[in-house]
Amino acid sequence: MHVSKQWFAGLALGVLSVSAQADITVHDIEGRDVTLDKPAEHIVLAEGRQLIALSLLDKDPAHWLLGWGSDMKRSPELYDIYRQRAPALDDLPIVGDGPGPGSISVEKIISMNPDAVVLSRSQVPVSQGQELMHQLDAAGIPVVFIDFATDPLDDTVPSLRALGTLLGREDQAERFISFYEQKRQAVLDRVEDDSDTDRPTVMIEAHAGMNECCNSPGQGSFDHFARRLNVDNIGADVLKGKSGRIDPEYVLTRDPDVYIATGGGYLRRVNGLVLGPDVEESEAAQSLKRILERPLIGHLSAVENGRVHGLYHHLINTPLNILVLEQMAKWSYPDRFQDIDARQTLEEINEHYISDPFTGTLWVDLKG
Repeated sequence: MHVSKQWFAGLALGVLSVSAQADITVHDIEGRDVTLDKPAEHIVLAEGRQLIALSLLDKDPAHWLLGWGSDMKRSPELYDIYRQRAPALDDLPIVGDGPGPGSISVEKIISMNPDAVVLSRSQVPVSQGQELMHQLDAAGIPVVFIDFATDPLDDTVPSLRALGTLLGREDQAERFISFYEQKRQAVLDRVEDDSDTDRPTVMIEAHAGMNECCNSPGQGSFDHFARRLNVDNIGADVLKGKSGRIDPEYVLTRDPDVYIATGGGYLRRVNGLVLGPDVEESEAAQSLKRILERPLIGHLSAVENGRVHGLYHHLINTPLNILVLEQMAKWSYPDRFQDIDARQTLEEINEHYISDPFTGTLWVDLKG
């Protein structure tokens, strides 16, 4: 049989074409280009709560996982959302517990032989994770960085895009990204148009009721939202780190226009602010009233003027942080953002994007 040179040339070209198409390159939020032979099928999430991001890309997000961090199990109201669909999460191996590379078991990850490991910048900054990355690289396991905590408004889109590329779920990632960007710009464009408006002062009390007043975000993720909204977060004026305690006398002196408390189900045991997917609005409102009974907070003008609000703390560290932006905008500029409806945004997310709906009470207002 005679086989022409053109046939061999065409075959070789086809093989090269398939090979080229098989390689994928993931551009992560640290600016690293990570190349894999093909999209990952099984991964390890060093930070368990990144399952929420996965749930925007797949209706069965848990099936991608060989192992994960323990943090998701410490938030039972979140964990239960996904456990209902995937009870096997109870037995999913834990690869780490807490921040820092020292909390992650490299040996356990290597024994699983995942297609890739997803690290969070806020959990393992790349400057601290060099040895961890070297060990995984030596084992032939790629590492991809994403994050929704350090600078959520800027990192959410590239993080979802990186995750979508890694898993071959680009279309699903871009679909939510388009929705997210449209919602984000609908708020930020309006802020930029009115940049000469007097800036309202806002006090954000993190984990309200856990300790004596007042734990506050400093230069961290909440302050990025405040700055983009042209809002003065009084904690950032005195705290140079991500968070810390601000002096009660300072709070009284600044007397902020708006008071926002954050909390979750983890504060039930200390009679703090209770919010979350498993919380009824009546319980949330009652817990907010209770923390206002403390001597300092009760004397703020924000309380007298009915500008008191509660926010589920864990929203800020997920791709659902668009809800935080919308609510902070409305609370800071109630007249300008009357038409912004975070409840409608949440309904759209639940109906069209996320695998397992978020219900319950994620924020609460207390009038007068």
